[in-house]
Amino acid sequence: MKTQFNVWIALFICGTAAMAQESPTPKVEVGLNYSFDRIMPGGGLSNYNANGGFADIEYNLTRNLGIVGDLGVNYAGTANGISVKDTTFQYLFGPRLNIRRYGRWNPFIQALFGEQRFSNGFAPGTAFGYTGASQTNFSMALGGGLDIALAHSISLRPVEVDYMPLQIPYGTLRYTQNDFRYAAGVVFRLGAK
Repeated sequence: MKTQFNVWIALFICGTAAMAQESPTPKVEVGLNYSFDRIMPGGGLSNYNANGGFADIEYNLTRNLGIVGDLGVNYAGTANGISVKDTTFQYLFGPRLNIRRYGRWNPFIQALFGEQRFSNGFAPGTAFGYTGASQTNFSMALGGGLDIALAHSISLRPVEVDYMPLQIPYGTLRYTQNDFRYAAGVVFRLGAK
């Protein structure tokens, strides 16, 4: 009788611990992030940094698959000692694969596609030519990150790293600009599936 009681107690404790680690999948996740971008314009121009932020909204179709909208802006006042006042606004959409197996840890990978609006910067084909013009280019964000649940409704995102190539047309030519984005922020988890 005592052995049977101990077995029931052990099963109850193990089941409770397993349930405590399993958190429900939120219907929607809203991230507010700081971003540090490394801009690599190529064409003889030196690399420079831009700072900004972005919000991403994820609707979870299943526990592991979500659809993401990513809206962000970055600014670089100077590049290599030259006042450029570059502003970029990007809007990207695509799938995100969440790996929700590790309790409150949620690593993810994503492939987002869209456009980037570039204003008041260098003309791609001219050496150090300041144009004050704007153009819209095809853009992507290929990468991933990690969310850590702090509570049922909020997560911390300590790292997200994305490779962000741009397809930039110049006359009849097209070249690729290879940029990288590091981001960190908070994620609000809304609803449950």
